[in-house]
Amino acid sequence: MNYCSNCKITVYDDRESCPLCHKVLERAPEEKAKEIRQLLGAKTGYPNVKNRERIIRFVVKLLTFLCVVGALASVAINYLFFPGFHWSGIVVIAVLYLYLFMRYWLSHDSGFASKVGMQLFFTMALVFAIDYFTGNRGWALEWVIPGLILLGDAFVFFFMMLNRQNWYTYSLLLVLFTFASAGIMALYMTKHINSFILPLICMLVSGVYLIATVIFGDRQFTREMKRRFHV
Repeated sequence: MNYCSNCKITVYDDRESCPLCHKVLERAPEEKAKEIRQLLGAKTGYPNVKNRERIIRFVVKLLTFLCVVGALASVAINYLFFPGFHWSGIVVIAVLYLYLFMRYWLSHDSGFASKVGMQLFFTMALVFAIDYFTGNRGWALEWVIPGLILLGDAFVFFFMMLNRQNWYTYSLLLVLFTFASAGIMALYMTKHINSFILPLICMLVSGVYLIATVIFGDRQFTREMKRRFHV
């Protein structure tokens, strides 16, 4: 019977690390172990998660192998048969996108909102790469990415309304979307993109939403930012 001094939990199977924080487990004091056995029974134990972890590790390795082979094959085919158009760059970015998406959802126990936020940022990177490798016409930064940021704002609002007691846990996503909107507007002001309509709408929506969250969230928002950035 092992004990995690960080999470203050007792683990009953033979694993060496905590299933919550992954810290190396300590041997539970005999008095504590005896007390738990009396309270819960000798056969009661923490769910054995080793099988699940073993399966996840195998799936991640298989996914890594398939993605590497697929990316290298696309580069080789592009170089040998279609040297004039570098379409393999799009394929490699798409494979990387799929790999990061699958690995993040399989290996992380973060909340659904965090996973949706990461998925949106992965998608932004993918569409930017497609735009870049197809002539860099600017449609990704002018239209698609601002649209994805607005979609992200809608997701944040939905999650905040759905989980009102812990609404502040989604505020970091809102901050990131606001900074992304400001970055796109900065590109317009420095003449790197031509259209400002959707980027401006995106910045106004994200900015007003963030200001409202800061004002009405007050201490809860401040505590969440301190917890996230360790300040």
